[in-house]
Amino acid sequence: MKPFFIILLLCSSIFIGCSSSHGITNIEPKTGTIEISANGEFRIWKDIKHGSFTVLLTNSSPSQSVELYKVKSDGNEKWVSPSLLAKSSQEVTIPADGHLFIKNFNPNTFTITYKIAE
Repeated sequence: MKPFFIILLLCSSIFIGCSSSHGITNIEPKTGTIEISANGEFRIWKDIKHGSFTVLLTNSSPSQSVELYKVKSDGNEKWVSPSLLAKSSQEVTIPADGHLFIKNFNPNTFTITYKIAE
């Protein structure tokens, strides 16, 4: 009976290691800047296979904000409340194989910096 449990434990470890192998290794670079055109939209990490991860978004604008949406792999969008307000930072968890959708309702280009938590 003891060898059975050892084999089961070994197989489980291998399975878990293989299933999480793609994690966030497909997401490069881990830090960067996103520019959204005036009254524009931007999607980041769309059509990239990855595991779930958390990203820190920073808005250095003194007066402008943007709307954020987490999008699941099936295309279902969920509004992040509150979205990224002026002079603030916010952590957002991106679902596995999902992406971040940003809407800029401002009349000028908007810049956000991001850093993926590791």
